[in-house]
Amino acid sequence: MTSKNSKIKKALPFLTLIFFLFSLLLIWSFLTLNHSNYFHQLNIRHIKHTTELMGLISEPTKLLTTTPVDINHIRSAILKIRNQPAECLSIIDSTDQLLMRLIGTTAVISICERDLNSADEALETLTRYENGDINKQVLQSQLIKALAEFKANSTQFEAPVEKTANFIANMTIGIIILASIVVLVCTILLSRAVSIVLTHREAAMKALAASEARNKQLAYNDTLTGLPNRNSLEYTINTAIARATRSKQQFAVMFIDLDQFKDINDSLGHTVGDQLLIEMGKRIAHIVRENDSVIRFGGDEFVAVTDCFESLETTDFIAHRIIDTINKPVKLTKIESYITASIGIACYPQNGENATTLLKHADTAMYQAKNAGKNQYQAYDQHMATKQNRKLSIVNQLHQAINNGEFSLAYQPVVKLADGSTVGSEALLRWTNADNEIIGPDEFIPIAESSGQIIDIGNWVLQQACLQCRIWHDAGATNHAMAINVSSHQLKDPLFTKRLADLLTRYSLPAECIHIEITENSVISEDQYSVATLHELDELGTRLLLDDFGTGYSCLSYLKDLPFDVLKIDKSFMPAHTTIASTIIAMGHELNMEVIAEGIETRGCYEYLKNLNCQYGQGYLFQRPVPPDEFDIFKRFD
Repeated sequence: MTSKNSKIKKALPFLTLIFFLFSLLLIWSFLTLNHSNYFHQLNIRHIKHTTELMGLISEPTKLLTTTPVDINHIRSAILKIRNQPAECLSIIDSTDQLLMRLIGTTAVISICERDLNSADEALETLTRYENGDINKQVLQSQLIKALAEFKANSTQFEAPVEKTANFIANMTIGIIILASIVVLVCTILLSRAVSIVLTHREAAMKALAASEARNKQLAYNDTLTGLPNRNSLEYTINTAIARATRSKQQFAVMFIDLDQFKDINDSLGHTVGDQLLIEMGKRIAHIVRENDSVIRFGGDEFVAVTDCFESLETTDFIAHRIIDTINKPVKLTKIESYITASIGIACYPQNGENATTLLKHADTAMYQAKNAGKNQYQAYDQHMATKQNRKLSIVNQLHQAINNGEFSLAYQPVVKLADGSTVGSEALLRWTNADNEIIGPDEFIPIAESSGQIIDIGNWVLQQACLQCRIWHDAGATNHAMAINVSSHQLKDPLFTKRLADLLTRYSLPAECIHIEITENSVISEDQYSVATLHELDELGTRLLLDDFGTGYSCLSYLKDLPFDVLKIDKSFMPAHTTIASTIIAMGHELNMEVIAEGIETRGCYEYLKNLNCQYGQGYLFQRPVPPDEFDIFKRFD
């Protein structure tokens, strides 16, 4: 259509020129016709004046009588006759001459010239008469002769003039007809082009309208499931709020998350995952009530906005139906697959009075359902939401904690129970945030592990602890050992051992002075990456400590298969469960492993463990965790 518009734009000046030329041609034609008709008018006047002359000289007695001849009247008549051919010759231009030569009517010119000669001879005769050179009889004969010539010229003049006028008229009519045909053809072509353009424009407008409709459909509907998408969610919730406000009722926003979708998507492929989403979307949309709305929020998440209800039991009914329909097997490949859902429910107006708050609280409740074991629904709970918000706040603060220098390490001595000497220390992470709030490691370490921030934090602890160990070695405690707690997430990092080796090289530390502490629960799963890292650390020469031993599922097989050097008895066994402690110590001796007892707070406990040949101990009896400048590396406890 653009090319046609361009052609029309180019044709418009041409068509304008055609109309302009056509107008000029019409004007020229009318002027030419008028010009040719003027010849007829001159001839008519010529005949009139010739007749006048004839009246003056036709009766011989008028000139032969003794009455004086009225020369002036005769001269005037002859001059009037002469003016006609003179004027005729004056209006014939080169174009007229060319035209007359083409059609053979140049006689017009020659007749006018003869007429002028006849008039001039007659005028000369009158002059001679007045001078007395001729008498009346000669004058009479000469004037009669001139009159005859004037009459003959008038008669002869009519034929070529008529021929010229007819030719010009026919030519003009032909040109007008031809020009009219050209203009008509151009007009038809232009009209056709304009019609085509308008047709295409109409088609383009329809296509644009259809495209806008499709775009609107795509903007507010999910292309995969065909359900409304999140762009329409706020409008849907706001509409429900308006309806509930008018009816003074309540409604619910349900945030639905498919629990095992990622596993199916990763194992069976994205195509199968898409089929699963389509099927779940159909099931949810089919199972809710007629006036309820189902929206695909994104990924494996859906949102159901219920119609108004009076009793909260309605939400239980709808949520149960959704969970039940999702739990039904779905055949995506040759075998049937099963999937569950976690649903969070937020009700208007008690859980929020706008779309943003309701959706946020439904999302929070959904995570509460997941944390409670999945495959269930949970209504929004303010207390749980506060805990969730606290968790999110800690995650956000942890992002800047290292850069802001909010972390620090405290050190608790490891004492050799046989003589009370300080042989090492355990580095313990402490955090005081930007608001000067002290957040305990029991709170922020699990959050850092779940958010993936534990890797960066662990690397910082590793570097700071190695640096402090180097400082104390330089201060004279050359055999001082540094125990560093390591998360199971760090053990899965394939670069962990290399990173530690680089630090040992940088600070010139012997590997056996670095003790890596891993909790018992971290090694229960015996993850292949973690096991590989443990063996790499053993080959590097670092000592491996199994922390909190006895609090997990304490399986002797991993003590035999994994390269641990030291068992740490959890402080929960001190001092009440001395029998369990003595058993662990004996088992450590049988396995040729050293034992460290945590939580020693009394002298009696100290002596008891010493008598059981427990090699090392930690606890408040010796010292609480302190900053490095308060730590005495040479202290001996009596």
